[in-house]
Amino acid sequence: MADYLIIARSGRALAASANRAGYKVCVADCFTDEDTISFSESVFQLQYNNDGFVEEELLCHAREIISQYPNIKLVPGSGIEFKPELISKLSELAPVVCNNKESILAVKEPHVFFKMLKKNTIAYPDVSFNKPDSLKGYLIKKNMGIGGVHVNWAEQINFEFDSDYYFQKYVSGVVYSVLFLANGTKANLVGFNQQFQSNEFTDMPFLYQGAVSLSQKSVGQKEIVKNIVNTIVKETGLMGLCGIDYIVNESGKVVVLEVNPRPPATFELHETQRSLFAAHIACFTGNLIDYNQDRNKLLYRAYAILYAKENCFISDKVEWSDWVKDRPQAGKRIPIKFPVCTVHARENSLDKVKAMLFNRLHQVETMIAATQNSV
Repeated sequence: MADYLIIARSGRALAASANRAGYKVCVADCFTDEDTISFSESVFQLQYNNDGFVEEELLCHAREIISQYPNIKLVPGSGIEFKPELISKLSELAPVVCNNKESILAVKEPHVFFKMLKKNTIAYPDVSFNKPDSLKGYLIKKNMGIGGVHVNWAEQINFEFDSDYYFQKYVSGVVYSVLFLANGTKANLVGFNQQFQSNEFTDMPFLYQGAVSLSQKSVGQKEIVKNIVNTIVKETGLMGLCGIDYIVNESGKVVVLEVNPRPPATFELHETQRSLFAAHIACFTGNLIDYNQDRNKLLYRAYAILYAKENCFISDKVEWSDWVKDRPQAGKRIPIKFPVCTVHARENSLDKVKAMLFNRLHQVETMIAATQNSV
């Protein structure tokens, strides 16, 4: 018996949260990590490329799972926003619990999204859908992109510009995100995070590396962000557990970058004993949960992604600490620049948790390097 099929680039956090709520899940994702397997009735490794999920592979696997569990529901996570048309095809097979295609396009199609922000006087970086005369200070972004892989300095890219990309003026400041639950008309904030960018690879200068949760009392412009979230939800009909990335620029202004219309990876930094997966599902049944945090308000939580600096092999001699998640199976080969695992930390100050996190990241990297033969 299985209640839900989770479909995502990485399904581990959603599977763990569903498990916490007592649900039985199957997972189709791109990694099939050890801990994902431990939370799931079955796992299936999906291919994911520059065009997102391989459609026929995903639909074929969904049909197979549905044939085994006729009452199962499908819960898409990260990656579905790249191909929102898949949602209608999946919904022909079984009930799908996620935002509809229209809501996803309202926040992920740049022309539509920025027009909506402008109408509501919500600040965002200057954008251009034509190549600027001078590329200095501009970023180039891929439509529907996620994870920062698609973002680069426009001056450093040498290719023929087309409608799959747009230009955005770089804004200096601190990058944050806000996590919220929505019912299509209003939202309840769950928590705030400060984001990290990886500096490992010069050709991916804005690669997402992780985040640290922040005490809501320490967050500036909280009411402004709350109003922005609720405006976007009303305009787009967003539902479920979602997130918005934004910058507080050097003059203290909130500048919206993008919306994640599905559960962001940062949700587990705010999860208590109550499941946020269950809260996400509840939003689609008319129950918008006020997810009051009952954890220690002074405790900062953080996680960071370890990316492979070179092709690596996961030896059976690797001994994972309990603060390592998304643990790859022994015998797996991981290409350069791909995620290896995530490391997690918690502490009672922002400085301490960051120091602990990046020390642990170095520990794991050193441990894996020590087990390498020629790959």
